[in-house]
Amino acid sequence: MQENQWRFPASGHGERKGISSGDTEAFKKSPFQAFAREVLQNSIDARATDEEPTKVEFSIFEMNTSDIPGCPDLKNAIRRCKEFWAHKPDYVKECDDMLEVFNKGTIRCLRVSDYNTTGLIGVDSKDQANNKFLALTKGTGVSEKTGSMAGGSKGVGKNAVFLMSALRTVFYSTIANQDINGCAGQYSGSIGVAELVSGYIDDVIIEDRDYTQGTGYFARDNVNSAMTDLLKLGTHQEERNGKPGTDIYILGFIPGDGWEKEVINSILDSFMSTIVRGELIVRFNGLEISKETVGSIVYDDSIIFKNQKANIVSQYRLLTDGDNVKLFDIDTDYGSCQLMILPYKKEEDELATHKCAMIRHPLMKIKDEPLGSSFRVSAMCIIGEGTLGKALRDIENPQHVDWEPKRIKDKSVRKEIENVIKEIKEQIKQRVIECLQLGDDNPLDPNGAGDFLPDVEVGDSKADSNGNQLPAEAVSVSKPKDNLTFEKNTRDKSDDGTGLEPDIGEVDDCKEGNVQHPVGENDEQGGGRHPGSEESGEKEGDNVIFKRSKLAGVRYRVISLNKTEGKIRILFMAPIDYENCYLSISMLDDVNNSTPIAINSLICNGANIQCDDSKEFGPFAIKTNQKIQLDATVEATGYFGSEVKVICK
Repeated sequence: MQENQWRFPASGHGERKGISSGDTEAFKKSPFQAFAREVLQNSIDARATDEEPTKVEFSIFEMNTSDIPGCPDLKNAIRRCKEFWAHKPDYVKECDDMLEVFNKGTIRCLRVSDYNTTGLIGVDSKDQANNKFLALTKGTGVSEKTGSMAGGSKGVGKNAVFLMSALRTVFYSTIANQDINGCAGQYSGSIGVAELVSGYIDDVIIEDRDYTQGTGYFARDNVNSAMTDLLKLGTHQEERNGKPGTDIYILGFIPGDGWEKEVINSILDSFMSTIVRGELIVRFNGLEISKETVGSIVYDDSIIFKNQKANIVSQYRLLTDGDNVKLFDIDTDYGSCQLMILPYKKEEDELATHKCAMIRHPLMKIKDEPLGSSFRVSAMCIIGEGTLGKALRDIENPQHVDWEPKRIKDKSVRKEIENVIKEIKEQIKQRVIECLQLGDDNPLDPNGAGDFLPDVEVGDSKADSNGNQLPAEAVSVSKPKDNLTFEKNTRDKSDDGTGLEPDIGEVDDCKEGNVQHPVGENDEQGGGRHPGSEESGEKEGDNVIFKRSKLAGVRYRVISLNKTEGKIRILFMAPIDYENCYLSISMLDDVNNSTPIAINSLICNGANIQCDDSKEFGPFAIKTNQKIQLDATVEATGYFGSEVKVICK
């Protein structure tokens, strides 16, 4: 029996393996990002002790193709794959490209080594139970990760490394710190794995010639057991030095343009929490990413992609900005998780992600949850160990970038998990609203909070037939004329420079009531006159008159707090001092017709307002430049286009 050679098991005329294997297709969209995530999470899951961080090192080197273990046999196996698929041009080209690698004389390789890990437990055993070595090197859809909250759990992520190899060939060399029974010691071994397509089993041409399963192993016996010695390729000779851990050698590494930045950005995006908390150190071609260095790396434009900067910087700041970050607990029936929210000032708008990064133990980012494109915030939700984390881990897709409740067969359990996910999302959004509510330290206008839910932004603007916002009409500025009325308003300018001086228009006869006679002179040319103490019924006349009117030129923000209970929040900046203000809300239909909505209750900046008129609810007072928050409960549910008026009487 010849030891240490390539063996490609026969299929027995069974399944034929082609290029587009389902195990690798899932990672082809973003191969370098997937590669970095999968390699790092495997090392993090195998962390040996909490006293030291997991260390992972990426290193490129070149070696002679003749030094590839079993080089002639591997080359012949590829040649037989080409012969088997001779009728398919794309397969022939794939095999020719592989054979050309051998003809170049040297080959580029990538080594990934981890330290302070357990190594691949089971390398010395043929038993399958708890055998991490067999799960990684021979398993398909098999995972033997320690702990219920391991980052990887589907057993297919390991296939991402084969997309990095021009030969679809990877060698694993490991020192485990225990055996599968938990007995401490040092257990070492190596194996090569080639994920090729099916090829003829040998060169003997016979009728019904058998073909391979496609996967081959460089191993020590006919059952493909691990070689007992450590494999040391290229310049990597003494770095392991008896320390437990695993070396992965990717033969024929295909770098691609900008691959270093892709890998580094993926590492920072996926494992920022692990790095900042000092649980992971990554060395990448001379660059060290650690708790001590990450603060400067995230701001280095030569390393960070422009379209990733906000995401990466925000994660770092959420974990390090201390008092600027707002902390909340999210409670569900399955357990709790921690929410962190970082509001940004207007001048830092480009750093706001408008999303919540969903992080699952062991501190690996799963996905970004959108908050609304106009929210000037970034957030992070960390789901720890326990029932909630395990339930969500079990429904992750193979790439670990989303939760998919449909994976649960039991409909009642599936419904429970769907409700839990929905509840988490709703609580996150509610806490974001709380962070952006009015206060001395927060901006009034959360950069378009009305876009958070599909309520229409209202004020002096209108919506089109599809409910889309139309630009606000410019407020007119002119000298008052006889027999005209105008609305009281501020003469200050809004943030966008729009003047807020009095509107000039015809007498409004849609409402009845007394009006005030103006007295005194204009404050300045073009200014309005002041209301006097005498009142009379509204009529045409020779004087300028004042009447009840709505605040014009004000930007309102309408946010749905609870669509099923009809709770909404209205935010605006008061343009004038006024004691008797009333709120009116109308629903807009598809053609922009408005229908008044009854208001059941109203709270103005924390104070309960009592009123018998549900259509014009008040009075409440406002003061110039005061941030006003109106929390109303209306007799309407769901999402709807709305028109808001604050009326001064």
